[in-house]
Amino acid sequence: MMRKRLLSGTLLLGAALLGPAQAAPGAWKGTITMYVQEYTPNWPDAAKPLKAFQQIADEYRKANPGIQIKFSTSPIPDNDTNVRVKAAAGELFDIYWAQSTSLNSTLPKGVAVDLAPVFAQPNPYIPGNKAWQDVMNKTQVAENRAPNGAVYVLSADNVAFTIFYNKDLFKKAGISKPPTSWPELIAVSKKLKAAGINPFHQVPAYPWWGNFFISDLYAKEFARLTRFDGLPGQSGLDEAVAIHKGILSPKDPRFMSWWPTFKQLTDTWPRDYLTLDASKNYDAFNQDFVGGKSAMIFEGSYSIRSLQDLGAKFAVGAFNFPALTKAQSPYATGTYVANSVGGNGSFQYAVSTPLANKTMREAGKSAAVLDWMRYFGTPKNVQRIIVENATYVPTWPGVNAPLSPSFDSTPFKQQATKPRLELNVGSAAPGLGWTDMQRIFGLYLSGNITLDQAKSQVQTLLDKSANEYARKNKVDFSNYK
Repeated sequence: MMRKRLLSGTLLLGAALLGPAQAAPGAWKGTITMYVQEYTPNWPDAAKPLKAFQQIADEYRKANPGIQIKFSTSPIPDNDTNVRVKAAAGELFDIYWAQSTSLNSTLPKGVAVDLAPVFAQPNPYIPGNKAWQDVMNKTQVAENRAPNGAVYVLSADNVAFTIFYNKDLFKKAGISKPPTSWPELIAVSKKLKAAGINPFHQVPAYPWWGNFFISDLYAKEFARLTRFDGLPGQSGLDEAVAIHKGILSPKDPRFMSWWPTFKQLTDTWPRDYLTLDASKNYDAFNQDFVGGKSAMIFEGSYSIRSLQDLGAKFAVGAFNFPALTKAQSPYATGTYVANSVGGNGSFQYAVSTPLANKTMREAGKSAAVLDWMRYFGTPKNVQRIIVENATYVPTWPGVNAPLSPSFDSTPFKQQATKPRLELNVGSAAPGLGWTDMQRIFGLYLSGNITLDQAKSQVQTLLDKSANEYARKNKVDFSNYK
């Protein structure tokens, strides 16, 4: 009954939002609440609080004196839990940050409005615009699409990932330059270890490292593996079909061929984090790196600010994942995949439904909230927001926001010049990737299970995942050739 009520509420708000595009919010007056994650302006503890989003809000308020924009500045350590709790009480923010993957799978249905119909309408704040989605990244919109075709987030940036390194520790170990190949990365790690320095000291995140290898080893089939649903980018449906066909599966010799190669690297790491949950140890291994307990850390571009805020006292360098060659794997294609790890960053915002947020039942409020979203969701304002934070990569065509000038962002700039291929398993079902696959991956890397045992467990997990996806979303795999 509750699910039916939630869905009904979604439809009601959807109908309200699907009216003609407006250049003004209408007669509604009041306060629009927002949680915008790392783009939050006026954060109390920030060394240099951001201002751009507040400035844009002030400009909007000046044109619409009856509307206030209020940004939440309270820390939210577990966003999904926060969304669940606030939505259950009908007190969710009007506009809020959430991962599209969570909204598409693990979060309750009915907490966010389907924005796809809105994206097909003109944005009156973009001159000459016929459909808002025309200024967006089409692949990103497709990747955000839920199994039912809905798109719950307005997204405009990506996280870029690289390997950060402590230049002082490299120098102490007699290493003059960062590695450029996989054998060099292994050699550098062994040299650091011989000098009494931990090369890495973190959870070897399966979804991130796996993206590099899977995207390379399957690069020649990229077009096929991302088009089962007829849209660009790898969706949950694409992933589930490929698993069912035995392509993204241990049945295919490429799928887990890289695990022994990667184990050569983690054999140089301390065992502290190898079998642990990345999400529960994230702060610890970041602090270890800042504290000089490890020479390298594989992290996202958001770390540019966090490393600065944590007070790193050493020069931080960065280098990208080195391309694989036939020397590492007979299946290697040599494809550039350094930019295959990423995805939506901080600029991905959903709109509450009336059942997740009681104030959205006020006449005219949903139209006002959408009008405000259209106002800040223009290429001009997106650039203002992203460039100020300088830690995420803008994705909309023509939007160009360089990363922090105080940091060597060369690796990120290199990534931005290359086509992006991303293949892996991780979104077809909750738990696949960060939890269950991570557990098996950690057990293998730590020597607790053999590769054959790992393959057996992974196959069982993937079969269960694909079958659950098909059952929940009424997918008939026989329809996909």
